[in-house]
Amino acid sequence: MFNQQKKAAVKQVKKEQTKDYAVTILTSGCHFAGKMFCRGSTRVGGKVEGEIISEGLLILEEEAVVNANINCDEIVLQGRITGIIRAKTRVEMSRTCTFSGDVITPCLVIEEGAQFSGRSTMDGANAEISDKQGKLIDEVKAPKVDDLSSDSVPEVSVKSPQVAAEAQ
Repeated sequence: MFNQQKKAAVKQVKKEQTKDYAVTILTSGCHFAGKMFCRGSTRVGGKVEGEIISEGLLILEEEAVVNANINCDEIVLQGRITGIIRAKTRVEMSRTCTFSGDVITPCLVIEEGAQFSGRSTMDGANAEISDKQGKLIDEVKAPKVDDLSSDSVPEVSVKSPQVAAEAQ
């Protein structure tokens, strides 16, 4: 009896230790449509449509083409992404990233050269995000205009100097 309990406890500890180190890879050339759940580190280089829920670090590589709503702990964007991102800790947009959509996170890093068209909210508790048809996605309320400081801008479009020059 004691031996079986000990074996079960060891199995549980090993299971808990390995879940943090799990790696999921969706390489370029792969296509996924639907709801994707990931735990641990995840790298996506292919095409994803739908929803991504990630517990851990999510990296969307340069080859990635993603049209999805994303809920994650931390994310690094390098490819072409469209959707709504909710990150618990951090969103990083690399220089190769083209992102169109809304971001809710406590920490947003945008490298020079990254293209960001959308809105960012640094306090997820007070964000009102709507889809393209104007339907409210969350039932939380946006801050009133009177509550916003004169320095805050609700909508942001960031492009590199090269992209801005090419557009003219």
